[in-house]
Amino acid sequence: IEILNLADDTMNSKQLIAKSPLSFCYAFIVCSLLSACSQNNKFEKIEWRLQSQATESSVDYQELVNMAEQVALMSGGRLVITPYPGGKKSIASGPDIFTAVQKGTVEMGNGWPNWWSAQDPAWAVMNAGPFDLMNLDASMIFFLEGEGTKLANQLSQPKGIIWRPAWWPGMEFGLLSRTPIKGLADLKGMKVRIGPGLPSEVLAEAGKAYTIPLTPEEIRPALASGELDAVEWTTAGGAWDLSLNDISPYAIVPAIWQPSVVSDFLINQQAYEQLPTDLKAILETAIKSYTLTTTMKSKMNDIEAYERFKDSDIEITKWSDDDINEWRIASDKIISLYRSKNQFTRELIDKKQAFKVRYTDYYEVFGPYDD
Repeated sequence: IEILNLADDTMNSKQLIAKSPLSFCYAFIVCSLLSACSQNNKFEKIEWRLQSQATESSVDYQELVNMAEQVALMSGGRLVITPYPGGKKSIASGPDIFTAVQKGTVEMGNGWPNWWSAQDPAWAVMNAGPFDLMNLDASMIFFLEGEGTKLANQLSQPKGIIWRPAWWPGMEFGLLSRTPIKGLADLKGMKVRIGPGLPSEVLAEAGKAYTIPLTPEEIRPALASGELDAVEWTTAGGAWDLSLNDISPYAIVPAIWQPSVVSDFLINQQAYEQLPTDLKAILETAIKSYTLTTTMKSKMNDIEAYERFKDSDIEITKWSDDDINEWRIASDKIISLYRSKNQFTRELIDKKQAFKVRYTDYYEVFGPYDD
């Protein structure tokens, strides 16, 4: 109180010292500490770039913006993350995001594990392949509480990258096409946009189609020009957000090739390890918050988007039982090839399938009973 009173007096420093030398010393110490703290905060400010594959208007990208704002708030401005969407504003695109994170061109990346399959074939099966973990919650349990994240880091850390699950779109939508696709027979010879790795290989095997892994910003122009006959793009919400419905009057659902797809975060390991302990905790907490929020918002968005698809002029067809059997045969063939690629890929496939058995056994008793 005396210090505050002294500060209100209009007197010079000699008068302050003469009036209360001890209080002046306290005031000097407090000011010095505040100045040091201010300088320390400036010194600790860390700026990161986060490159996403998502389009700027998508739910998952908008939640990245929110996550960055929360990190800045929780850290008192000491950790500032700037997200970049896919497209013209991007620093890196598609599979190149992995390399950009590895080299430190960006400190974080956000994409899909199968896009990193050029780094190791195991990335192709890290994501959900056909007849893999069928439910969104099965995949979440495997990665958040099971062995999934540990296995993914065994792949990423030798490349200098820390891996984290980002969010779960769950079952993808299917194929949107310019001409009717009633089943696998109609896919023969078609040019289909689909992500790289296991999903595209199974589609090519089952449908005898040509698969093209275009990034989001390339999809609509290619479909409109006729360079593509059909498009796979994430979930119902993702497909609707790209406004594909007005140039593709037909759809066949669901996406057999990716039933419980997971998006991921890539973090430059050196940049992560240089963070103070509290900033690491803030980042990890923000990622987990992003995971839950984006997964739930996206799924609600998918339900609403599917209702819009049904109310539109699009003709929606489901795969027949015979087609699903053909999909399974093609999937088993491709999976057997992946099992032979290396020991790690084989171990990953086996562990996912073993968890699927446990999950299925549980839900045979505790699943919906009103079907």
